[in-house]
Amino acid sequence: MVELIKNIVTRMLVAVSLIYLMGLLAPDILTIGQDTFQTSVVLAFYLYCIISLFTASKHKLFHVLSIPVFTQFIQIFQKYDFPGGANSIWRLIPFIILDVYLINFLFHHQAKPQSHQGILLLWILSNTLFLIISPNFANIYLGGFILYLITIPLVLIYLDIVAEAIDFRQELEKYLCLIFIILGAGTLALIVVSAGYRGSDNLLVTRNIADTNITMAYFILLWPFSILYCIHNRTSIVFNIGLLATFIAVIVLSFSRGAILLVIPYIGITCVLAARFIPYPVLCLPIILSLLFRKNLLNFIQSQDLLYFWQLRFTDIGSSFPFLEHLENISGRTDIHEIAYDLFLQKPILGHGIGSFEILGPGYREAHSLWYTLLAEQGILGIIFIYCLFFILIQSLIKYLHTRGAEYYTLFLSILFFLLFNHTVGSTFVILPSKSVTVNCIAPILLICTYFYTGSFERIYYRAQPNAAL
Repeated sequence: MVELIKNIVTRMLVAVSLIYLMGLLAPDILTIGQDTFQTSVVLAFYLYCIISLFTASKHKLFHVLSIPVFTQFIQIFQKYDFPGGANSIWRLIPFIILDVYLINFLFHHQAKPQSHQGILLLWILSNTLFLIISPNFANIYLGGFILYLITIPLVLIYLDIVAEAIDFRQELEKYLCLIFIILGAGTLALIVVSAGYRGSDNLLVTRNIADTNITMAYFILLWPFSILYCIHNRTSIVFNIGLLATFIAVIVLSFSRGAILLVIPYIGITCVLAARFIPYPVLCLPIILSLLFRKNLLNFIQSQDLLYFWQLRFTDIGSSFPFLEHLENISGRTDIHEIAYDLFLQKPILGHGIGSFEILGPGYREAHSLWYTLLAEQGILGIIFIYCLFFILIQSLIKYLHTRGAEYYTLFLSILFFLLFNHTVGSTFVILPSKSVTVNCIAPILLICTYFYTGSFERIYYRAQPNAAL
């Protein structure tokens, strides 16, 4: 992993150096955004994407998977100084660069995708239809075309090919573990910066600026790969605890009811299943220390104003059962779901189209539930298609994991809790708003990674050399 980090840093330094030279030769180029620094960072990132994908590297798979994650951070950094929304070319340039690379890879690679042509065809045709019928089409057509019809299908074909590599699973574990670290470090840094946004000094501000509800779904999907990487590479207990602490810190600072009620149990169960990740005595030690020094801990939390913000978010949770239904009620999601259901009744077969809830509903870009968002936007046909894809993924997990160690069942749990999170807290699939700053398709890419990771247990490897297809 150290070599990979050096690879990333080197490419970043080259990109920054080239932008610096460009600024010396043509200073006006760096006046596009809010200031020279912001513009330089944004342009350097675009250049980093080009360098990472189109120069020789044995870590191409990492660059393909990491660029959407890096893009989310750069979009937040751009803020509204660069045009927001799915039709903004400034938000889509990294995906366009990625798509050009993937097309070039498929054009020059001798291997052909082995399967999934039918699923790809249905995906493209159905999403083309759902995009065209959307009343929000004028605001999202460019992002919808690029993410739904090009990026996701190309990533699926690409992973179908590279999964033939002998060391695909080992490399994927390493790459997704590093992405987990990057996502965690970036989210915590963003929380620190945004807590003082415009002098507010309010930690609750971070919930919207840092998009913690969105990134939480990505953490859920990345977590089992991090665990498997640590187990298979026998990383130090300090490293493993660091990953766990990062995850818990993001949850604590997210001030998300859903994260507390869903993700904390998820972490606990996965750690119990993966006993080799953190030994039980070490895992229990923080709990014991917290109980022994609970007064000191509480005083520290109060001094950091954390307890006050927790109380604002959680005092109305109470003890009602079932807690998932109660979570929807106290967060106002029930009313939003009713609006989505009413929209579904108006057009039950096809729905109103992708991105339609943003302008037909109360102003949110989704209905805070994958189920209700799909009902309103894609109707019965969309529901059947998407949930069939989830069924195929779950079937693959059940088929290939039953002969594996207990730690592999964390993959199954990641899908289960991802779906629970998406149905109770917020829909995190393709982010395609007409105005907001973040445009992304990280979740589908991670779901595809999970599918090919589990499927690779039974694949026939036609390459003799490691990284041959990467």
